[in-house]
Amino acid sequence: MHVPALLSSARLGRQWSVRLARSYGASEPTLHVVELLTSEVVTNAVKYGRVRDAIDLDMACTPQELTVSVTDGNPCPPVVLDVDMERTGGQGMRVVERLARSWGWLPTRDGKRVWFTVPLA
Repeated sequence: MHVPALLSSARLGRQWSVRLARSYGASEPTLHVVELLTSEVVTNAVKYGRVRDAIDLDMACTPQELTVSVTDGNPCPPVVLDVDMERTGGQGMRVVERLARSWGWLPTRDGKRVWFTVPLA
């Protein structure tokens, strides 16, 4: 899926990912996690990803887990910041780190792909 490089696109990404995860049979708790983590990685791609026009979202499913990925134009790896928990902002990748089964990033020709996995059930 392509979404515009706008902060408001986090909503589109959430809706798409939840709809698709539901079609794969994801549990309600998984749907909530997918919704939150998709919002975080899309927001990060818009804010820090040097995206010109659109962000690419992708989802893959195995019998055990879902993988959501977002591609942006910044080759720098995502950073899990050690910030004050009372501070607003800057905690997106910490949330991903804590709630995802696994997460990571891969370099691409034009930037990077950030991904996370969650259990299907």
